[in-house]
This record gives sequence, C-alpha cells and structure tokens, in this order.
Amino acid sequence: MIVTQTVILAAGLGSRLGSAEAGVPKPLVIVGGVPLIAHALAHARASGCREAIVVVGYEGSRVRAAVEAMGPALAIRFVETPDATAPNGHSLLAAEPLAAPRFFLQMVDHLFAAAVLPTLVAARPGDGEASRVLVDRAPVGIDLSDATRVRLDGHRVLAIGKAVEPWDAIDTGCFALTRAVFEALREVPASEPRTVSAAMRRLAARGALSSAEIGGVPWVDVDTPADRADAERFLTSWADVAPAGGGAPRR
Repeated sequence: MIVTQTVILAAGLGSRLGSAEAGVPKPLVIVGGVPLIAHALAHARASGCREAIVVVGYEGSRVRAAVEAMGPALAIRFVETPDATAPNGHSLLAAEPLAAPRFFLQMVDHLFAAAVLPTLVAARPGDGEASRVLVDRAPVGIDLSDATRVRLDGHRVLAIGKAVEPWDAIDTGCFALTRAVFEALREVPASEPRTVSAAMRRLAARGALSSAEIGGVPWVDVDTPADRADAERFLTSWADVAPAGGGAPRR
C-alpha cells in the first residue's frame, strides 16, 4: 500500500518546552541545527510522501513563512486550527477538508533516527482496520510517566492512553489513518478532551485500530527542555540524521 500524504500537527505553543515565553513557536524550536518542523518534513519526504498538510495555530503565519522559506521538496498546504490551546484532536479535525482517503499523521515534536512511516503501511490492512499506530515495545530514553501507553493483542490495539495499565508498548506519535478518524473525533463527548488518543480509543473499541512496530529505531518526543537536551545528544549519536536544511536522512 502506498501513502503519499502526511498531516503534521504543528499548532501548539510549546508551553512545557518554554519556547512560547522565549518568543519562538514550538515548530521553529531548533534541535540539531534545524527547526522541529524541518525534521518532520524531512522525515515525510524520506518516507515517500509527496504532500504535507501542516496544521498551524500559535504564530501560524510565522511558521508558514519559515516553512515556505525552507523550499521543501514536497508540496505543502497549510490549515489553521481555530484554537491553538485546544487538544490536538481539534488540529487533526481542521485538516479534514484536505485529507486523502489514506494519510500519515505526524507530531511536529517527535524525532526519529530513520524514516519509519513506511513501516506503518508495509502490511496490507486487515478486515475492518481503519487506522494503524506505530508502537515501540522497548522504548529507550522516553519518559514513561508521560508517554501514551498501548495494550495489544498481537497487532490489534485493545487500549491506548496515558493511564493504560498493564501496557505492552508506547505510542510513538506516528499513524497511518483513513478518514474514519474524523468521525471518531466527532464522537468524543464534550466531557472528554478531544485528543488524537481519544479518537484512537473509539477505533480500538470497534476493532478498527492495529499497530506496527518501530523495530528498535531510536526516537525522542521533545516536550520539555530536558527532552530537547536529550534530542541534541541523540542526534549526534544516530547514524541517520536529517542534515541542516531539512534534507532526507543520510543513508
């Protein structure tokens, strides 16, 4: 199965990272010499994507101008979420009008040592499968107290969320989705935050969410200053690193 479109959620303030207080929107925080959004776009291009839908919010015009100045080697379309402070499911819903029948989903603050999105579509979808999450069964250097946990039955996802116990793997923030995710997002009740995980729980409840395994590829979620420091160290040790300018990872 070939997927050529990705949606990148890049709307947040970076309040835990402290970037907003410093006047820098989170997607433009520099890690390894390039902004987070450049890493995400390089990952998409190296994964075979030809188009990226970038969902912006806080300082959206500034993020858009920075991306356009990069001259990325794939088509970019921008959409703005109505409220940058709202949970990330609102950002994903904002991308609905532009989403392909099948697309990848990336978080702007997740960095990977190699292109992992193709792993999500290496196997054909099973009967009734609407979405797939990339998981790590043996995470290294990840804050497990803040991670999104996944309980599995083989490759089928039984439960997903920060409070899942017991758990078998960690959600890496990469997904292969169909448009069924938008209906799942609309089903999230007002009493519950409309997050991507909340939509995944609804898909899992009807047996429509499966998993693929990252297979030992190092990654990091850049949420805090400590995470950023870790990412800087990891980037120097990873064999496959996106070079300055947002190019494809080295091989």
